[in-house]
Amino acid sequence: MQILLGILAFLVGVAVWSWRLRMAREGAREAADMARTAANLPRRLTFKYRAGRNGLDLIDDPREAAAIMMMEVARARGGPLTDRQSDVISEEIIRHFSFKLDDAHELVAHAAWVTNKAPLPQETMRRLSHMIMADKYLGPKEVVDLDSMLVAVSEAEGAPTRDQLSLLQVFRDKAGLRT
Repeated sequence: MQILLGILAFLVGVAVWSWRLRMAREGAREAADMARTAANLPRRLTFKYRAGRNGLDLIDDPREAAAIMMMEVARARGGPLTDRQSDVISEEIIRHFSFKLDDAHELVAHAAWVTNKAPLPQETMRRLSHMIMADKYLGPKEVVDLDSMLVAVSEAEGAPTRDQLSLLQVFRDKAGLRT
């Protein structure tokens, strides 16, 4: 009888340990999937660009919204986007979003493409500002950081124009920032 109880205890022990190992393996797999998803975000944004997904309603990432907002501020200066403006947008993306240079350039290209098909700049800023303010993961620091990013883009070619200041004010009004 003791031998049977010993064998049964051994089998139960093996079953418990195999269950615990399986649960640990699933947890590690989930963590790896989450890391892979975060690492592939720039590629996913590129895929959305290449697949023809556009429109403000399809934007679900605050970083993408911020890049589009910076592009709108740059274009509000009038005329085509300059190399200096593009470089400032890329620098801000790299600094604040921790993107690599190639990924930042892809996001800038994506933002330029989206703004070509976006509604008027005032409406675009209003809708994207609302989306950013509604994001539960963004706090006051991120909102102030975005404001500084928009200001940096507006000052890329010198003093901001009246149209650029108007777009900055749209964001600041939605964000509750005082000027």
